Amino acid sequence: MKRLDEGDADEDRTPGGGSGGGDDKLAEKIAAIQGKRDRHKEMLAELDRTGADQISLTDPDARAMARMTKVGVGYNIQLAVDVKHKLIAEQAVSNQVLDLGLLAQTATAAMEALGVERIEAVADRGYFKIEDIEACEAAGVTAYVPKPVRGPAVREGFFGKEVFRYEPDRDVFVCPAGAALSPRYRGKSRDNVKVDYANRGACKACVLRSRCTRSFRRVSRLENEAVLDRMSARLAARPEMLDHRRNSVEHPFGTIKQWMGQGTFLMRRLENVRGEFSLTALAYNIRRAITLVGVPGLIAAARG
Repeated sequence: MKRLDEGDADEDRTPGGGSGGGDDKLAEKIAAIQGKRDRHKEMLAELDRTGADQISLTDPDARAMARMTKVGVGYNIQLAVDVKHKLIAEQAVSNQVLDLGLLAQTATAAMEALGVERIEAVADRGYFKIEDIEACEAAGVTAYVPKPVRGPAVREGFFGKEVFRYEPDRDVFVCPAGAALSPRYRGKSRDNVKVDYANRGACKACVLRSRCTRSFRRVSRLENEAVLDRMSARLAARPEMLDHRRNSVEHPFGTIKQWMGQGTFLMRRLENVRGEFSLTALAYNIRRAITLVGVPGLIAAARG
């Protein structure tokens, strides 16, 4: 807009600088740019008003979801799948971009649907959130979620936290060089109390310092992190549980997308999409039940 104004000023200073019919086209372009700018301002104001971080121009409820290396606008589907029969025990649709925080509510809903008081739930790294794991444990859900490898130390090529051994009796971390890191600083991580462990003196003389830190190393631990320790011990004792997840939950997704040809939703708006996927899950379960027990067995079960 500034360059257009400067161009107009130059034409005004130049004798005969008028462009005749071109003025109308230029005015149309300026009006189009101003209209686009006004629409963007309205959308920014809407984001500020609602506290949202996205606006979809095709479906107001849809969000940009990360899909491997691509991003697609759509919805987040949550499935709880029976490992033995590959039947969908619970399904839910949301527009939450990340899976963080969705494990407990999905697993507890599956418990209610199955009529059981305890259940084992296996999920991928995208569900790793201490508050969610803690909520699972309180609800009778035994969770198996691998810990993602992340953090500034890992990004810089230093030792990850997993090589520091925590000793609860002494309340210290033992580093790869054998030094003990004691609690030194307290803070907050979301709603959790966080304690940082360090040993400046040991770091100064450590032969492994170049592989661990640039100054001195801190290792953080949440006050309720024992729930993660218990889950880590379960995973170490039963690593095959992660294979169960891949062999179960991917089955209905593959069937729905490939065999049933439903790679995209036909409906728009969250409640409509929920209704659509509810019918999809029902159709999948009926088809799966026919495969398992046949049509006569399914009819007999329905009548019973």
